[in-house]
Amino acid sequence: MKNILLVFVIAFSFLGVKAQEMAQTETASENPNFIKLNLLSLVGGKISVEYERVLSKRISAAVAVNLRPESGLPFKSSIMDAVDDSEINSLLDGMKSSSAAITPEIKFYLSKKGYGQGFYLAPYVKYAKFNYSAPYTYDVSIEHQGQMVYDREETISLKGDLTTVTAGISAGVNFKLTNNIFLDWRILGPGYGTSKGGLAGKMVLNADEQAGLRDQLGDLKESLNDLPVKFEMDYKVHENGADVTLNKSPWANIRSGLSIAYKF
Repeated sequence: MKNILLVFVIAFSFLGVKAQEMAQTETASENPNFIKLNLLSLVGGKISVEYERVLSKRISAAVAVNLRPESGLPFKSSIMDAVDDSEINSLLDGMKSSSAAITPEIKFYLSKKGYGQGFYLAPYVKYAKFNYSAPYTYDVSIEHQGQMVYDREETISLKGDLTTVTAGISAGVNFKLTNNIFLDWRILGPGYGTSKGGLAGKMVLNADEQAGLRDQLGDLKESLNDLPVKFEMDYKVHENGADVTLNKSPWANIRSGLSIAYKF
C-alpha cells in the first residue's frame, strides 16, 4: 500500500511540474512579440526601433531599423582628436551627415527563463547607408620664376554617400520590469565588414584651381593611407569639379544599447 501511495505521489508531482511548464509555455506563446526603443541611441540624435519575435524558449528573431536625420557629424570633436590629421580634419570639420540602417539578427537566450528573458547572444548582419555633405577648402597658388604671385583659398561643396555591410555578434540581457515592460541592455556588439561610396563636387575650375584641388586631394589620400585602417581612395579633378570615390574598404562598428521594451 505504501508503495502504491508513493507511486501516486511521484506521479502527481511529475504532472504538477509538467503542468507548470506547459502553463509557462502557453503564457510565453500568448505574448511572443517585443517592440523596443533604444534610449541610448537618442543621445546621438538617432531613432532606433527593434521588433523581436520569440520562436521558442531559446531562440527569437529580430530586426532593428535606425534613422538619423541630417546633422553635424556625431562625436565630431572626439573623432578629430583621435585622427589628429589636418587634411582629414579639414574635411570632417564642416561635414553634415544622415544615415539609415537595417539589422536582422537571431537571438539565443542562454538563461533558464528563456522566452525572450535573460542573457543572450545574437549574431547579426547590418546594412547601413550614410549621406554626407561638406565644404572642402583648398589652396590655389601661382608662382612665377620662383616668386609667389598670389596664394588664396577656394571652397568646393562635396556631397555623396557611403554604404556599409558588417557582420558580428552581440551580447546582452533582457530584464523583466513588469508584466509587459522589459529593459534590454545590449552590452556589446562588435562587427566588421566592408564599405564603399564617394563624394562629388560641381564647380567650374580653371587650370590653377584644378591643380590646387588635385594637390590637396593627393595629400588627403596619403593621410587616409596612414590610418591604421586603410581606405582605398581615388579621385579625379576636371574643369567641372571633382569626383572622389572610396573603393571597397574595411569597416567596423560596435552595437550597444539600452532599450525600453513592450511585450505583446
